[in-house]
Amino acid sequence: MSDETTTPPEQDIELLKSQLAQMTDTCRRALADLSNYKKFVDDQRKQASWYGIAEIIKDILPIIDNFDRAREHVKDEGIEAIYRQLTAILQKHRVQQIETIDKPFNATEHEVLSQAPGPEGVIVAEFEKGYTIGGQVLRPAKVIVGNGQNPVE
Repeated sequence: MSDETTTPPEQDIELLKSQLAQMTDTCRRALADLSNYKKFVDDQRKQASWYGIAEIIKDILPIIDNFDRAREHVKDEGIEAIYRQLTAILQKHRVQQIETIDKPFNATEHEVLSQAPGPEGVIVAEFEKGYTIGGQVLRPAKVIVGNGQNPVE
């Protein structure tokens, strides 16, 4: 008596090969998804860290502004030493001052407070320094832009 429910070994092997290929493909996709997820989590962690540092530095900038004003009126080595320490912290975290005077107005980096005689669209004075961190604007510079009229001499 022969059992008609059994399949030939060649068919079993082909079925197993097909199942193995499907499982291998599924594993590859799962590994790719895991790798992408790890990258996503790492990016999110870096972004959260950057945001935290940026918020702290934003709180420190008014202090640096006050030190700048103090340095204009008082020549004191202690003030200078503290100012150097603060600016070293900024440099450590890739914070850079935005250039303003004699530069063309840039709406992403500068905030116009008013206009004054001078070349049109060119910054003629700076009211408050602006800063970037890692190439992104942390605080725009507050500036006065030329109105195209010749300055009175």
